[in-house]
Amino acid sequence: MNLQLVIAEEFNKFVQKPGVLAYHTLLDQLRHNRIESLRGKTLVAGQGLSGMQIDHAYCLAISLGLGQEFACWNELNRHSRAGHALSHKHQDQNVLISVPRKIDETHFEADVLIDARSELMLDHLTGLHVQGMVLTEACRQMFIATTEAHCMGPDAPAKRYFVINEMNMRFLQFAFPLPATIRYTLLDLQRPRPDRVTVAADMEVWQNGRAVAGMAVKFGVFDDAYLGPRENQLADQALSHSMDWLMADLISRGLGQPAATPAHAVALPA
Repeated sequence: MNLQLVIAEEFNKFVQKPGVLAYHTLLDQLRHNRIESLRGKTLVAGQGLSGMQIDHAYCLAISLGLGQEFACWNELNRHSRAGHALSHKHQDQNVLISVPRKIDETHFEADVLIDARSELMLDHLTGLHVQGMVLTEACRQMFIATTEAHCMGPDAPAKRYFVINEMNMRFLQFAFPLPATIRYTLLDLQRPRPDRVTVAADMEVWQNGRAVAGMAVKFGVFDDAYLGPRENQLADQALSHSMDWLMADLISRGLGQPAATPAHAVALPA
């Protein structure tokens, strides 16, 4: 099999490797019907591509008679990307994982699905490996999505807050724009109150048969009806303290405008 992995051009050093093709190069070949070099190859969509890009290239390829070459095109993207309700991300390109799959009562897994338009892919790219903050965010999304999908009981509040108590990341090897999965282990889950869940978990990012990164996390899930007002109260207190501090600092340095004299205290001419 002559395998060709297609990834986003943002990994501009990795696309120079044998067996790897930049998406924009593939698209240019398809658009201009320069497809002889694609004949007899098995093309697979890899990291960095959006769902729209994957579908667009596939439709072009099929229209050009490349059905056999694109028979495995979606193999690495066959699991749906986690949506807003699971990932707590509003924009699809910022979702970095598939919907978590249940292995047993304490083990779950999801695919790492990188979109080059992600908020974390807009800067600080080496062009070769996947930066650590992408893996960190993928693990963060994993524990939220797994909890939402598999760990909330029928009496769980409709709107919930996730509060992180500890989040410790470890990096073991370079990760590259290749297939990767996150393995999630639920270590402890307690429900001290009907409106509250506390969780301890560990995750490992696996690529090529070994762990390349991991995260240990402890967090709580709270009813928004309880935590929302409390958060707002704390925000008001923080704002008041910061304004007082800033005012005192400016006055001590002779900066800022003096407070306006109230209108009723202004002396009018006779």
